[in-house]
Amino acid sequence: MTSHAMLLRLFDVMCLPSMSKRLVRYFSLWYAVRNRNAYRNNKEHAMTTFQFTTQTLAMAYDELASGKEGFRVAVGNFMNAFFLYNVESRQHLLDDPIRMPENPTEEQRGWAAFCAGAAEYLASRYNLQCPVWAHDPTYRMPEPWYIVPDAGQVMREAFQETAPEPFRRRNVFCSDRVFTNPHPASKEPGSLADLERRRAEVLAALPQAEREAYLATHHAKMSGKPRIHIVS
Repeated sequence: MTSHAMLLRLFDVMCLPSMSKRLVRYFSLWYAVRNRNAYRNNKEHAMTTFQFTTQTLAMAYDELASGKEGFRVAVGNFMNAFFLYNVESRQHLLDDPIRMPENPTEEQRGWAAFCAGAAEYLASRYNLQCPVWAHDPTYRMPEPWYIVPDAGQVMREAFQETAPEPFRRRNVFCSDRVFTNPHPASKEPGSLADLERRRAEVLAALPQAEREAYLATHHAKMSGKPRIHIVS
């Protein structure tokens, strides 16, 4: 299998239409069935079986600063809210000010600066209002601070080259793909639109016969779903 073919297979999996919405519908159905069964077994507690909490940026900071959760869970839950579940109320996810401990450690200060940079970055990128708290000069590191504590020299240099300006200005260094996700409402690298663009580039590089063979196979598998159209 050629490298182009392997890339196209990967794109097929990652670009499935409405994948996020399908997952939401699946889990909603699962919760409904669980709730119905709970109702049958215990009517008194049936409607209090599940409780959902929207992860704001301030909540993500609390989890990072306390050590309760690592970056993947704390920021990942915030990203799910921002890019999937609460797209229409994104401003609310940024507005609550973070609360740094009275005598913060370097790590707690670093995450505070990161969250301030994240608030400014996301507000600018998604046409939101940057919250006032994010401009507090307290949220700036005196020395370069990397979100990966044990980052080697190569990773640090990569972060220094690619960190978006709102983070760089606060002396915080991360990748420009720090918020990468595949959700349709995302403008980040790795979004559905970005994956589709990259797939089109790979297709354009294929010989015509190989491209037509791939498209025929793809359209057969995706019968009834959106089709790929090559625009010249």
